[in-house]
Amino acid sequence: MPLEETDDVLLLCSRLAPHWEPEAYIRELAFACELAAHDRPFAVSTDPSALFEKSVAWFVPGPSLVSPRLWDYSRQVTEFAAGLERQGNRPFCSSAETMFWENKAHMHRAFDAAGVPAPRTHTLTAESWRDFPFDFEPVLVKQEHSAGSAGVRYFPTAGAAREYVAAYAFRPTESLLVQELVSGATRDLRLTMVGDRMIELATYWRTKSKEALRSPTWTSTATTYNSTVEHADIPPAAVSTAARVLEQLGIRTAGIDLMWVDDDVSREPLFLELSPYYQPNAPKPERYADLTYKQFKGRPYAPDGYFAQQHLAFREISRQILEQDLF
Repeated sequence: MPLEETDDVLLLCSRLAPHWEPEAYIRELAFACELAAHDRPFAVSTDPSALFEKSVAWFVPGPSLVSPRLWDYSRQVTEFAAGLERQGNRPFCSSAETMFWENKAHMHRAFDAAGVPAPRTHTLTAESWRDFPFDFEPVLVKQEHSAGSAGVRYFPTAGAAREYVAAYAFRPTESLLVQELVSGATRDLRLTMVGDRMIELATYWRTKSKEALRSPTWTSTATTYNSTVEHADIPPAAVSTAARVLEQLGIRTAGIDLMWVDDDVSREPLFLELSPYYQPNAPKPERYADLTYKQFKGRPYAPDGYFAQQHLAFREISRQILEQDLF
C-alpha cells in the first residue's frame, strides 16, 4: 500500500547494504508473506528518512548496514534504531532491544542487573584489568563486538589469559569479557523465542564432534567445527526460564545460547549469549541426511537447501510475532 495509507512499514534494509545480504532478504520476504497472510496492509520502503509515526519492521543485514563502519558498529546500528524512534516510529526491534546485538558488555551488564544465570563473567577495561585476580581456569576471553565464535580465545590457564589481556591493545572505551568455561559441557542449546513461545524450527542442540572432543585444541560448538545439529528433546524448563528472562529484559524475540554444567539438563541453564537478530539453523530435509550440517549450509541454494529452510523458520517466527501482537 502507499506509505500514507498504512501505519505498518517493512523497511528493506537488505537494499541499504552495499552488497547482497541473502539472510536479511529472507527475513524480509518471510515477514512480508506473513503480513499478507494475516490480511495486514503494509507499505515497503527503502528510505528511512521518509518514515514518521509508523510501526517499522526492519532486519539488520549485518554490520554492513552502516557505512562507513566504525569499530563500535553495534552502537552505530543501535543509533539507527534510535533515529527511527526520534522520528516518532515504533521499530521492531527497538533501540533498547538492538543494544543486545553483538554487544557482549551491555548484555552481561543487563544479565547481572536482572540476575540472569550465566557462567562467571567479568568485564575488563584498560583501566581495570590489573585489579582482576584471574582466579579461575580454563578461561575464555571474548571481544566486546563479535558474532559466532569470532573474537573468542581459549586459555587453559589463568596465567596465559592474564598475559594475553596484559598485552592487548585496548581501544578507547573497549571492554574484554573474561569468562569461566562451563565445566563438562560438550553441547549447547540454541533456543529461539518469540514472546513466551519457542520456535521449534529454529531451536536445536549443537554437539561437538568426536574429533573436536579428542583434539587438544579447544573449539566452540559452532557448526564451523562440524558440530552436529539436532532439533529434538528440548527441556521444557529451559523454555519457561527463557521466557521469563526475555520479559525481564524487555526483549520480544531472541536467539539464546544455553549450556548446562556436565550437560545435565536437570540443573539450571546458563545463559551464554542472546541476540534479537539471529540466524536459525532449520532442520535438514531427509534428502540431505548424509551431509554434515556444515556441508548442508555450504549448499544454500540447492533445492530445499539452507536458505529455503531458513525462510520456513522465519515464516514461523514472523507468524508468532504477529499472532502475539508484538508488532
